Amino acid sequence: MASVLAHVNEVWDRQRKNSPIYALLLENVELYHAEPGLIKARLPISSLHSNSKGTVHGTLSACVVDWAAGMAIVSHGATSTGVSTDLSVSYLSTAKEGDIVEIEGRTGKVGKTLAFTTVTMSKEVNGKSTIVIQGSHTKYVRQ
Repeated sequence: MASVLAHVNEVWDRQRKNSPIYALLLENVELYHAEPGLIKARLPISSLHSNSKGTVHGTLSACVVDWAAGMAIVSHGATSTGVSTDLSVSYLSTAKEGDIVEIEGRTGKVGKTLAFTTVTMSKEVNGKSTIVIQGSHTKYVRQ
């Protein structure tokens, strides 16, 4: 069986081809770690991801939560990321063009019909990790 990272990247490649919004906003995301229940990725922030004030747009934040939650679900061996039932984003700091954000998606529980996930997006400031957003996402996963 392929490694967890290889499996998650395979699903991600398929999903990216079928999702214009993911292809646009997450074109440069690097998914570099996956184990059951956890994925890690990084994304360089560009002008495409920015609002009128030059900081990360809420659209990107919600997109990242949706994507990372789905990839965390896939890390359990699933071939589908599920259907959103609830998504929440808390904005704790901000990032701007040129920053590289770290994305971590975790599953809290993947049951028979629902999966509960958390996502954190952070950046490094003066050698210290600063959380930019925290999100939670519940997905319907019955297959």
